[in-house]
Amino acid sequence: MTTLLLCSGPAALEAARLLPDAPVVPRAWHAEPGRLWIEDEAGVRALAFTRLLVLDDVPLILAALGCGFQGGLPVVDGRGETSWPCVFAAGPALGVSGAEGLALVRVAALALAGRAGGGGGVEAVPRPLPAAGRLDPVGMAGLLEEPPGPERDGAVLAQAALIGPVAFALPVGFAALAAMAGEMPEPRPVQADAGGLA
Repeated sequence: MTTLLLCSGPAALEAARLLPDAPVVPRAWHAEPGRLWIEDEAGVRALAFTRLLVLDDVPLILAALGCGFQGGLPVVDGRGETSWPCVFAAGPALGVSGAEGLALVRVAALALAGRAGGGGGVEAVPRPLPAAGRLDPVGMAGLLEEPPGPERDGAVLAQAALIGPVAFALPVGFAALAAMAGEMPEPRPVQADAGGLA
């Protein structure tokens, strides 16, 4: 089984201590079941996973995986597992920081390690979603290009509540996308309109 940790900061240190064989991914720009897309010095690539622990406040990644939300936060059980099997969320991903957040991180990491962690007894505090009218695709693309933060993420989650599941992807550099192509296609000659307009 491949376990990935999507996290940074103190939560990452605690999770890595409890799951020493799990790679830590500090930032992802898209996710789909079983794959986390990242951009690093090697370019854009997908990392396969069978289990994922999300500790950073990245609700769009969890939404892209199909995880359920309530009050703007992912719904988790007492072990931190989301509505999508083998995807866990804890700490800052639930809007809980400090000692309480680290307690939730420990519970989720121990559950992933196959050790009983017990319920942390700490509940996530729901964030109200902004009132929203449905955006057209261009408006949604513009919203996704705004800088990350609670306001942008809340607006996107409000859109998801209106229109149902949406495939989310955060902006990534064009050069990184071009690097994914094996080789450039053959150039096509410029096509001229021989007949002109009548």
